[in-house]
Amino acid sequence: MSVQSSAETLWAKRTGPARHWFLGGWLLLAVVLGVVYAPAVDFPFHYDDDHSIVTNPHIRDVDGVGRLFDPRSFSVDPDRSMFRPLVVLSYVLNYELGGLDPSGYHLLNVFVHLACSVLVGWFSVTAGFPRHALPVAALFSTHPVAVEVATYVSARSESLAAIGLSLSLIAYVQARRTGCTIWAGSAIASMGWGLLAKATAIVSLALVSLWELRTGKRWIALTPFALMACVYLVQMRAAVGTAVGEPVRSLFAQGLTQTKALVYYLNLLVIPTRLNVEHAFSESHIPDLTVIAAGLVVCSVAIVIWRCASSLLRFAFLGSVLTLAPSTLVPLNVLVNDHRLYPVLALLAPALIKGVGYRAHSRRQTSLFVILLAAMSLLSAQRVGVWSTEMSLWTDAVAKAPGMHRAHLHLGGQYEAAGDTKAALGSFRTAVELAPHDQLTNYNYGNALLAAHDSAGAITAFRKSLDVAPGFANAAINLALLHNELGDPAAAIDLLSSTIGLRPGNAELYRRRALIHRGQRDDVAAERDLRAALSADPTHVESLYSLGNLLSDYGRSVKATQRYEAAIRQRPDHQGAIFNLALLSLTVGNPSMARQVCEAALLVGPVQGKLYYLLGQAYDELGRSDLAITNYQRFLQSWPVVPQMEKVVRERMKLLSDG
Repeated sequence: MSVQSSAETLWAKRTGPARHWFLGGWLLLAVVLGVVYAPAVDFPFHYDDDHSIVTNPHIRDVDGVGRLFDPRSFSVDPDRSMFRPLVVLSYVLNYELGGLDPSGYHLLNVFVHLACSVLVGWFSVTAGFPRHALPVAALFSTHPVAVEVATYVSARSESLAAIGLSLSLIAYVQARRTGCTIWAGSAIASMGWGLLAKATAIVSLALVSLWELRTGKRWIALTPFALMACVYLVQMRAAVGTAVGEPVRSLFAQGLTQTKALVYYLNLLVIPTRLNVEHAFSESHIPDLTVIAAGLVVCSVAIVIWRCASSLLRFAFLGSVLTLAPSTLVPLNVLVNDHRLYPVLALLAPALIKGVGYRAHSRRQTSLFVILLAAMSLLSAQRVGVWSTEMSLWTDAVAKAPGMHRAHLHLGGQYEAAGDTKAALGSFRTAVELAPHDQLTNYNYGNALLAAHDSAGAITAFRKSLDVAPGFANAAINLALLHNELGDPAAAIDLLSSTIGLRPGNAELYRRRALIHRGQRDDVAAERDLRAALSADPTHVESLYSLGNLLSDYGRSVKATQRYEAAIRQRPDHQGAIFNLALLSLTVGNPSMARQVCEAALLVGPVQGKLYYLLGQAYDELGRSDLAITNYQRFLQSWPVVPQMEKVVRERMKLLSDG
């Protein structure tokens, strides 16, 4: 009898108190996870969430399924485009159900993490160890390494990809064991699911190959996975194109750096007390003692596992290395990251529980395991608390990694958002000292200097940023605005034009140049630029709004209305487009439309108080005196009004009341 069938036979005999204990264990685990992760539901969005969710118009108005496969839908910033259709779809669903309320997004992240935990336990059953399903799921779900994926919305790509990885492996093992075509099809579909969430799911091919090497060596069974990988690479190349620019670091330096990273990751898994959003980890360009020692540790661990461990542990070890391969082989800006260990933990948890010979009926082992889980849960709860605000997150990052410029950069951003210009300048200055040739450090330092009214210092900082990255749109825009404000619009236009040459797909660059043209009364050039912006990105909200303003000024009310409506479809809370569309509707004699625009805006959320004045005018023209008076009163209560305007409104209210 096989190990699998023996295990299933023993498991089938479990009845009565034992089965109740087992079900109670799953219920207790659910309660523990609820306690650990419940606070996360009330957390705000975090850094990358801003460009991919908060300011991303593409998740608000997806025109057909095809738009999901457009990498530009992933972010408001075209330079951050990514081919992650499944992630974008999840954001679209979140937005449809709850708008930009972060709680729904966080809740889905936690549920996806729970789903991954169940799948990890299921893999233990599939691998032939059903009694280990609960402890494996418990170890995976409570480990602090999982906190970032469960609480940071943008890390959802990792957990969605992990679902694909886990399901493809489970389904493949079942298909090979039973010969069932449904399982085989599910394995391929699951790999596709993972690839639509994150490119790293391509390691599904490597994992099923490893499993085949461990068991049957029937390589023909891997053909569909190889074809799926090829189709994905072709599709991704067509969608994203080829990479341009210099690599972040040489392959030699990448190899040395990631050799250290493997040992560093091992330490984080075993002692997860130094988890951080920005680790104190540096590049290596020569094989120094640290790199050599790390290489020896990796080789030693590999030899011990290969000689002494079970085939499952060998599979998990090699699978973990392969799972880390994308970030190991491809030079990325971020050297090490907590969330990269998420799929690694999913592979190692079943193998470790099996490897230590865990037996649930052993009181001693169970007691020790419960103590371990309690410690893990406490560490996870503590780590969840760190993610409660952006300020707490980056304060923790600076405390643990004071030598990392990115931590100071983000902390400075939080001080800036809180209105503490002095503290922000200090953090940005430290970031510049640590990374004087980084485009973002100089750019953010320039913004802080600008807020402190140091225009000369801001110009110097923006120029340094552009010296490092001539195509950095944000730095070019801010420097151009400074040139324009200081009376040199020609320099501003020249700078934006040269940056457009490097970033022709950036709609905001065209819009900014258009606004400067408008300031110079060159509305023909302004309209040309705004149309170029919308050609680059038809959903660019501010370009739609600005073009609507230009068309309205020239009396082209129908076209202006269309642009305002398009802007509002993308951003239902865009106060400028709402107000101008309502005002234009009143101007052209259409109070009904003005009323509809205003009332729709009130349903979306808080509005500027001046909108009540337009709504009052609309009701006034429609002959609804009572509602006109009500909205005029709201206008006076919620908007600072000059005495002359207040007098006019009150006289109108009196006239309506007397009439």
